[in-house]
Amino acid sequence: MTRLPPLEALRVFEVACRHGSYSEAARELHVTHSAVSQRIRQLEEELGLTLFERQGNRMVATPGGLRLQAGVKGAFSELNAALGNIGTRRTAAEITVSLLPVMAARWLVPRLPRFTARYPSINLHIKTGQSLANFKSDGVDIAIRFGTGDWKGLRAIKLLDEELFPVCSPGLNDGRLPKDPASMLSEPLLIDRNVSWRAWFRSAGVTLDRDIAGTSFTDTNALMEAAVAGQGIALGRLSFTRSDILAGKLVRLFEHNLRLSHCHYAVYPISSESNPALTAFRDWLIEEARRN
Repeated sequence: MTRLPPLEALRVFEVACRHGSYSEAARELHVTHSAVSQRIRQLEEELGLTLFERQGNRMVATPGGLRLQAGVKGAFSELNAALGNIGTRRTAAEITVSLLPVMAARWLVPRLPRFTARYPSINLHIKTGQSLANFKSDGVDIAIRFGTGDWKGLRAIKLLDEELFPVCSPGLNDGRLPKDPASMLSEPLLIDRNVSWRAWFRSAGVTLDRDIAGTSFTDTNALMEAAVAGQGIALGRLSFTRSDILAGKLVRLFEHNLRLSHCHYAVYPISSESNPALTAFRDWLIEEARRN
C-alpha cells in the first residue's frame, strides 16, 4: 500500500493550486509564505515530482501537479461531506410526526415544551392532515392515529381511550345551562360530521323524534372554538376537551358519556424501533398519555 503524504501538506498544495500563488495560499491558511513554500518543497521531495513552475508572478501547476490537484480536491470534498453528515447526526435528530389537526392543536402542542426541555437535540416536524400518512413515501416517522390499532406492518401502541360527552361555554345562556340531556334539545347544538349526536342521546336514554339541525363542522378544531365562543353545545371528545375544561373555557354538562370503540395510537414501522430519537418520542407520548 502506497504511503500517503501528510494531510496538512496536501491541504497546502490544494489551496496553492487553487490560488496559483503561495502568498494567497498563506493568507487563506493564516501561515507565512515561507511555510507554504516549505510544505510544497517537502511534498515534491516525498513524491519525487515537480508540482509547480513559476510563470511571472504566478505559481502554475505542472501536468503532474494538475493530476494530483484533481484527486486531492475530490478527496477533500468527500471528506468534508462525510464529516458534515456525522456532525449533523450527532448534534440534531429530526422526527416527523403525523396527526389530525385537532389532536395537534388541543393535545400535542400544549405538551411539547416538556419534550423539548427533556430532549433539546431532537427536532420535531409536526405534519397535520386528515388522511393517513404513508410511511414509505411521506417522510413520516411516527403518527398518532385514531382507530382500532390494526395497521398491517406497523407497530401500534395505545395511548388514549376516547369518550363523548356534551360541553359548552360556562357563559352559554348567561350561565343557565341544561339540567338534563333532554333539555339540551331546546339549545343550539353544534354538529361534528364525524360523530353522532343521535348515538349519544340514545345512550343517554333520550329518543329523538327529529333530526338535529344546526351549524355543522368538518373540522373538529373549529367546532371546539365555536363551543368556547358560546355559540352552542358540542359533543366533545375527552382527549380534545380536557385542557379547555381545566382552563375553565368549557364545562362538561353531564357525567354520562359514550365510550367509543376506537382509540388513539402511536403508530410507526416496526423497523424504526432502532431509531433512538423515535423511541424517545414514543416513550414520551406514552408518559404524556398516562397524565390524562
